[in-house]
Amino acid sequence: MMVGNNLNLTVTKPKHMEIAMININYLKRLILSFLAVALIAIPGTALAGAPTPVNKDMLEKGKKVYFKRCVWCHGVEGGGDGPSAERLYTRPRNFIQGTFKIRWTDSGELPLDINLINTVKNGLQGSAMPAWGEFLSEDEILAVVQFVKSLVQDREWDDEDEEVNNVLGGAATASSSIAGIGADVGKGPLGDPPWTATKGPYHLGVPQEHIDAGKEIFIKNKCWECHGGEGRGDGNPTMKDDWGFPILAANWQECWNFRGARRDPYNPFVIARTISTGLNGTPMPNFREQLTGSERWQLAAFVNSLCPRKKIDKLNNKPVPDFLIQSVYTEGPVVPKIDDPSWASAYTDYRIVPLSEETTENPMRHYIALAGQITRGKRNFDPKADNLWVSARWSQEEGAVYYLVEYDNRFLSTDPEYPDGVAIQWPGKLQDLFGAEKPYFIYGDSKKPVDVWKANFMAKDYNATNAPNEKGYQLDVTVKELIGNGFDAIQEKDEVKVEVVDSIFHQGRVKVMFKRALTTEGENDVQIPSEKFIPVSFMQWAGRDKEHDEHMAISTWYYTILKPGLPASLYYMPPIIAAVFICFQGWLVWMTKRTRKMYDEGKVKRDELPK
Repeated sequence: MMVGNNLNLTVTKPKHMEIAMININYLKRLILSFLAVALIAIPGTALAGAPTPVNKDMLEKGKKVYFKRCVWCHGVEGGGDGPSAERLYTRPRNFIQGTFKIRWTDSGELPLDINLINTVKNGLQGSAMPAWGEFLSEDEILAVVQFVKSLVQDREWDDEDEEVNNVLGGAATASSSIAGIGADVGKGPLGDPPWTATKGPYHLGVPQEHIDAGKEIFIKNKCWECHGGEGRGDGNPTMKDDWGFPILAANWQECWNFRGARRDPYNPFVIARTISTGLNGTPMPNFREQLTGSERWQLAAFVNSLCPRKKIDKLNNKPVPDFLIQSVYTEGPVVPKIDDPSWASAYTDYRIVPLSEETTENPMRHYIALAGQITRGKRNFDPKADNLWVSARWSQEEGAVYYLVEYDNRFLSTDPEYPDGVAIQWPGKLQDLFGAEKPYFIYGDSKKPVDVWKANFMAKDYNATNAPNEKGYQLDVTVKELIGNGFDAIQEKDEVKVEVVDSIFHQGRVKVMFKRALTTEGENDVQIPSEKFIPVSFMQWAGRDKEHDEHMAISTWYYTILKPGLPASLYYMPPIIAAVFICFQGWLVWMTKRTRKMYDEGKVKRDELPK
């Protein structure tokens, strides 16, 4: 794959070679385009022997859709070898062999029409397969599905309902219509789960005993050998698919990236389906023979419980980013330990699942979206991390701020030339107005410099093939501070004022805690005042994929703010106000009793009594 190549960015090619390569690539694409247009005129049966019952007009319509939308990834003959394929992870589906992952059918079997329709309509999260439901009509989706079926060689299509009943234990209709199709047409194919959901769409709503039962099944069936002890897919670094391409086990803590889960990532049926059918072309088998239907539901409940509850963006079907990172005020010094209870916080979105009373004063873990850097130089089309989480504290007593950055990274680098890394980027000089123009998001520019806190690290005594270390691995961290005036004008600062006070790699997760003084004397050091919105962004490098320099994952600009501490008056004023109120009430009662006594003694008239 191109993404994994180790290129020396300091070496430049002669200009005539660059022009020649550009022309060659252009000619390749031009020839492919002409070939695609020419093939549209060829009958569908000439490519792959389509079944005779298929309507020829529908097949021709599907072919036009395919060569307009699909050929660039899946290839002219459907072999998953289009011009974009080598840059994609995972590789596009090979239709010729008929190896489809997302199905209701048994391992090795072809899918139903309804499964293919669903894939085209909703796409496949965690891959390059987009959702075409917004761009193609119902007729076009049905037509392209039939054409894709015609590309499959030496296989017979069978849409018998009995096959689904045998696999999933329930009834499903192999409909040729897309009307009413959601993520996987409800819960029918697996039957009802052994529990009744009581919460809304963003809450699991499963009794704890079913989740605990699922955890026991997870351990007994050794799911951790591939998926890791906490489900981050860090169990086996050497897996490959049937075509020899490297693959990784699913990260269960990012359910929004599950294949076939685009419209409903928190539905445990998505997981129960995969447990029941396996994933063709991968080491993932089905567990239909080993587990009963109820046990598969319970295992799915456990897997589903590992995923943090975040509100999902309907446009990209990813969690909605937390664009404001709040740094919590701390009385006294901050405890610089990642495992300290003061840093404990639920992964859940407080708008969906309320925080527990024990952690309401702890910092939230804010979700930050990452994307591969593809604007210049060695572009990163296949970043292994598409998000990270940030929590923050600050102490007026220390005059310092702490940022804890976490992200999933299944396997760390063991090559000193390509260490793993993470960085926090700030404007070198803050603007006074909220929303003012910010520096360029990749290392600033000549007029607007940036201040970058970067940590490179490798794990001590780490080997990806070793058995999981229950205590995790301590990181050997090198901290740098950079001044960026554009990517070609980056320099290290002579004095490093940033510290990494704690770090760890545990069960496929990296945690790095930065610390720096709120104010410094450096000309291009960011100064961090309280109660002001400060732009901040993040960068991440996966050394195992030889990411370095501009070959990285990046975020857009977010904002952070230091939440003010409570003024001392808030501690003593409420008791004072309460005491004054009680005294006033007591005085009123005393005055009322005294006046009534004076009336009884004839010292005041009735109209003078308190009303």
